[in-house]
Amino acid sequence: MKIFTSYLKERVGVLAAVPVLTAAGAFLFYLYGLPFDALWYILTVTGVICLALFAVPGYVRYARRVRRFQELRENLDALSVPEQAAGTLPEALLFSGIGLLHRQLREAEAEHIKRQSDMMAYYTLWVHQIKTPIAAMRLILQSHPQAGYDALGQELFKIERYVEMVLGYLRLETISQDLLLEECDVRKIAATAAKKFAPQFIYKKLSFDLEDFQLRVVTDEKWLLFVLEQLLSNAVKYTQAGGVRIAAEEGEVLLLEDTGAGIAPEDLPRVFQRGFTGQNGRKEATSTGLGLYLAKRVLDTLQTPISIRSNLGEGTQIRLYLHRGPAPRD
Repeated sequence: MKIFTSYLKERVGVLAAVPVLTAAGAFLFYLYGLPFDALWYILTVTGVICLALFAVPGYVRYARRVRRFQELRENLDALSVPEQAAGTLPEALLFSGIGLLHRQLREAEAEHIKRQSDMMAYYTLWVHQIKTPIAAMRLILQSHPQAGYDALGQELFKIERYVEMVLGYLRLETISQDLLLEECDVRKIAATAAKKFAPQFIYKKLSFDLEDFQLRVVTDEKWLLFVLEQLLSNAVKYTQAGGVRIAAEEGEVLLLEDTGAGIAPEDLPRVFQRGFTGQNGRKEATSTGLGLYLAKRVLDTLQTPISIRSNLGEGTQIRLYLHRGPAPRD
């Protein structure tokens, strides 16, 4: 009955037109002296045809729409009282359901943010706590130098890198809130990154050439340092002879070049994918496939394009386009 009443309310214009048209027809019949019996006959036949062809099928379609919207509404998890919504009955039910879904979505997003925040707090605490035993282990190695301790020091350095990678990975979700854009000395940042990897260069007997250049750009010093550390980590890991060079090119482009294993042509399009290790990664048991992924995520936020040119056995060239314009195609 409620559906029928709603249907009549929505068709009130049509229903109002019926007596108006009937009165107009009666006036014409009266004006020309026509028999009123014929008028009633015509109206009856027309009404039956309209009911059969329009009113009844229209009501059936309307009722089906209402029932579908009611089923949708009833299948929602939260069964609260529908809010008043403008429009016809089906649209009102639909808007009410959409509103309820929006509320559920906001609640789910709030819950997700809370869980993300809790996870971030836990792992941040974990990272800071794990740094204490790592620092203690390094002090022990330095104060009791013995044969083979250099190798242990390299493994300890890898642990430190993985811990820093965990923290960087977690902070990616809120990196936009952590940016501090200011004019930075790129060579100074590169020197800081290289200093951290100096023991590995010495241990593997690799050369390192940081050319003298003047390059100041607007960027975030901390996150650009994070990117350079990821790139240097890969360069040292996959270079067994020769070394690494960092230089500046025209157009505020920073070049990082190594003489390492190189990257297979079929792997190049996928090197920035999370977890992708490629041919080199399969040979290196400690490869995580996260270094270049993290670097690319950070550079995208900094609006700094990156390009890689490499061939197997011929080393790799990585360019950072610090002018924050589009990178040319290789």
